[in-house]
Amino acid sequence: MRKAALTVDTWELARLGQEQQGDAPLAGFSRLLEGLPEQTDHVVNWSVTGETNALGQRFMVLQAQVDVTLECQRCLSMFDYPLQTENRLQLVETEAEIEAEEAGEDDPDTPDHLLGSSFFDVLTLVEDELILALPYVPKHEVCPSLPQELETSEGSDTGRPSPFAVLAELKKD
Repeated sequence: MRKAALTVDTWELARLGQEQQGDAPLAGFSRLLEGLPEQTDHVVNWSVTGETNALGQRFMVLQAQVDVTLECQRCLSMFDYPLQTENRLQLVETEAEIEAEEAGEDDPDTPDHLLGSSFFDVLTLVEDELILALPYVPKHEVCPSLPQELETSEGSDTGRPSPFAVLAELKKD
């Protein structure tokens, strides 16, 4: 299933301070799902809001959230991970402005630049932002249980004295 393109005029969105929002099936985000386990019928909720500041700079704020099924890298069981993102992007008129930003200092407080358009595909931006929000190493906060092999493995360090305990004894002398 391929996601349908949803286009907005970023300039009008920012000028009027409008908001667009919607839902899209997760199955339509093929780049996001690449390499992930099979997903259930989750839905991506998203919104974009336009803003213009006192200096006339235009911005677009994107928010998106969805639950994705990931494999915990500690216990190897599947779990639903609440994936969410929020990003404020400054709209620019030319690629040169984006290149100038990339060449300049990397201030974390400066919003990323985005080339504005009258026919901007919002769902592609949503997918890009969700991909960036994926954890590099997905894992439970606290694993429900470890596989039996890991709990009883012969190479476990249970019963061995800590090497730091030996150093602590030397320090006492």
